[in-house]
Amino acid sequence: MPYMEFDGEVKKMVTKPTGEKEIVLIVQREQLRGKLDSLDDILAGGKASITLDSLVVNYNITINAQTNKPIKEYKVDDKGIVSEVKPEGEQLEANLGLPAAKIPTKEEQEQAEREVIDEFILSGMAPSYDELPYDFANIVKRRLEGETYMKLASELEMSSGKIVELVDEYRKRVAPLAAKWWEWKQGQEQPESEGEVQEPESDEEPDTAGQDEDKTDAVGEEQVEDSGTTEQVPSDEEIEEYILGGKAPVFPDIEFDFPNLLDKKKKRGSWTKIATEMNLPLGKMQRQWREYKQRIAREMRGGDTA
Repeated sequence: MPYMEFDGEVKKMVTKPTGEKEIVLIVQREQLRGKLDSLDDILAGGKASITLDSLVVNYNITINAQTNKPIKEYKVDDKGIVSEVKPEGEQLEANLGLPAAKIPTKEEQEQAEREVIDEFILSGMAPSYDELPYDFANIVKRRLEGETYMKLASELEMSSGKIVELVDEYRKRVAPLAAKWWEWKQGQEQPESEGEVQEPESDEEPDTAGQDEDKTDAVGEEQVEDSGTTEQVPSDEEIEEYILGGKAPVFPDIEFDFPNLLDKKKKRGSWTKIATEMNLPLGKMQRQWREYKQRIAREMRGGDTA
């Protein structure tokens, strides 16, 4: 019996006069390499069992309606542990036992690649929640290895629909933390991806200033010590001000006009809205935005942006 799996884009759904739904999938050529014979056999039979599993996670974040910034923000320490950062005023109120100030808020929808969230879950850094008492790292691992939701649900004595719902809820819950963790992780891997060559070992004291600087690319609140001096790593706010100030260079391999897109985001609230309105690929835009910010941060510190 022919069988095949592939990733693709659900382009559109058309409702025919008969009430039937026609779903159009766009599949890259490499996804079908070596599978065309199986596809021919499936088409010849005319019927197939179809499972659609989204590669994108949609989740909501609460935004301060006055500043257009998320109510909850996160930081990552040098071990990859993500924690919530409380605004200075809110922390002071908590320390003094004062009631929290009422802030007008609104909900915004964001998107993240499922692959990023699953990698965060598998890293062991994702938190657990009392109301979701399941081993999601094990569930995600086994799903990626090819096990079905039906088998996993049977072991947990629940329906396959219920386990899908629980996994989806957990992914949404950890998505904002995963996004920050992924940004930090990319910063840690940057020297290797840029082709930097490790210096051979010697008896002399190694100069670790550059390494320390790379380790803090994604964490704007840390500082780098270098020969007795302290250099402040640019915060996200400072990086964005620099970009909007017209000083940011153009990188040939960055496809998006981020100074223009960032200006639109400031006015409209989220990358998801921008991507939807301009018909841009959100996942790709988010990946390149993280890379772009890292390069701008290095330029602001006087480093190489290549």
